[in-house]
Amino acid sequence: MRIGVIGDRETAIGFRLAGLKDVYEVKDKEDAIKALKTLAENKDIAFIIITERLAEEIRENMKNINKVIVEIPDKNGKLAREDPIKELIRKAVGVAK
Repeated sequence: MRIGVIGDRETAIGFRLAGLKDVYEVKDKEDAIKALKTLAENKDIAFIIITERLAEEIRENMKNINKVIVEIPDKNGKLAREDPIKELIRKAVGVAK
């Protein structure tokens, strides 16, 4: 089983240098969707790595993919997100932010 990668230029270069072959350098949402479909259809790919920012843009397209998808930060760093479990606990306990 192989690993596929979808990311910006710097992410793609890094994974290519690490020896991965199924690496897609994308510039926009449409390119990312095409790359995701290509990787999803490839039976040899078991694992897809995608940058967080691209994943945010194509979240709807990722829902029906039957492979393990891992989101990683890109060169701009991690996205600031609220942990949904932490938010549910805060609501249940009645603690304000």
